[in-house]
Amino acid sequence: MRRAVDHLLQPFVTRKLDPDVLAALRMGAYQLYHLRTPPHAAVNDTVAAVPRRASGLVNAVLRKVADVDPDWPDEATQFSYPNWIWDLFLETWGSEGRASLIAMNTPERPLPRSDGYIQGQASRWVSEAVDEASPNGGTIVDLCAAPGGKATGCGPAWSRIWANEIDPTRAGLLREVVENYRPEIQVVVSDGTNSGFDSCFADAVLVDAPCSGLGALGRRSDARWQISQEAIDRLTDTQDALLEEAVRLLRPGGALTYSVCTITQKETLEVAQAFDERHQEFISLDLHGKHWRQHRNGGLVLPHDYQTDGMAIFQWQREH
Repeated sequence: MRRAVDHLLQPFVTRKLDPDVLAALRMGAYQLYHLRTPPHAAVNDTVAAVPRRASGLVNAVLRKVADVDPDWPDEATQFSYPNWIWDLFLETWGSEGRASLIAMNTPERPLPRSDGYIQGQASRWVSEAVDEASPNGGTIVDLCAAPGGKATGCGPAWSRIWANEIDPTRAGLLREVVENYRPEIQVVVSDGTNSGFDSCFADAVLVDAPCSGLGALGRRSDARWQISQEAIDRLTDTQDALLEEAVRLLRPGGALTYSVCTITQKETLEVAQAFDERHQEFISLDLHGKHWRQHRNGGLVLPHDYQTDGMAIFQWQREH
């Protein structure tokens, strides 16, 4: 809620503040407005946490904030999003885009899986769809596996599961998850767009691709300030390259799953359409489950549908 909090503070701050003082004011204002903490408690606790040099300023500013009935210039400020994200959601999804953005200001509180791993509901639905597309199991490669929730969440039919990750640090975290929840999984560190697997190696490939993450801003709330609109075009290049590597790995008759925790048209429909145009040897698979909205030949969950991540999924079977 940084943008909203800064708007509350702005009328009462007339000079540039040291980072620690600004952080304290933001936390105090958040308590006052968003948590509805009683003013005496929010102000006193915040003043007690700052250096003495700033205690008078923090006390004065927060007491003024406590009396404010904010006049929001627009909803992007009120609900604390960059303008481009707010506008993109409304242009793409209308009122449902607005509902999604508001929903993502309250993070999902998922229950643990039966094995104890805590995973969002939309991610579980992706693993279920992977299983449903390949009921006979076999060998599966998860090309972008960290942190490991989808790979460890696959069903028991798979005889071999390979979890690939490009970043060594994230691969270390992936190994910890695998050891704790599915030790038979083989972890590989390689570039998912140019992996070391043999051609026609797998019965199924999951491409849970790097994306803008704009459907998961409830879980990664600071990402709204880190991602840029220009980055989406760069990400689609990577998504296309990962799908091409998946094609190389997949045997005839095998199933390919593409999923992203975003709901932009460029990273969902346009990536899937471009894949269809490049690969006539693949046919689209139907998705099961009422939780998936129809999204051209794939499925979609918007964040406000089930108070989980926004997620898009497309699945194909290789005919030859």
